[in-house]
Amino acid sequence: MVRRSWFRICLALIVSCTLLRAVDGQSTRTVWDGVYTEAQAERGRSSYQQACVSCHRDDLRGDNTAPSIVGESFLFLWGDMEVGELSARIQKVMPPERPGSLPAQDYTDIVAFILQKNGFPAGSTDLPTESGAAKILITAKRP
Repeated sequence: MVRRSWFRICLALIVSCTLLRAVDGQSTRTVWDGVYTEAQAERGRSSYQQACVSCHRDDLRGDNTAPSIVGESFLFLWGDMEVGELSARIQKVMPPERPGSLPAQDYTDIVAFILQKNGFPAGSTDLPTESGAAKILITAKRP
């Protein structure tokens, strides 16, 4: 009898957790939801040209020391991560000779440019800085 009660409690917890994850998953935005604007990506391109191009190159494919930030390489490194994590990482370590030296908006605009170059669609609202981008998931395929 006690064993049956524990089984029911565990089953109820599992079902509840599964439902909560499903509901949370439905509200999660992805890079396929148009999370940046064309204008923001253009500002990001300009900032990228000034701060990033010397290592990551015009085509974003990198060089011997800098990783590619486009295509399969980008998705391998950042797939299933949040845009906020990408933005925070870039701000923390880039550019290598002076990490964190750009204004926060420049870093966010550069991320918008990277998303654009990876083929994710633009939308009607700028990508928000740090905390607003935290819940936007980078996914290889449209949900």
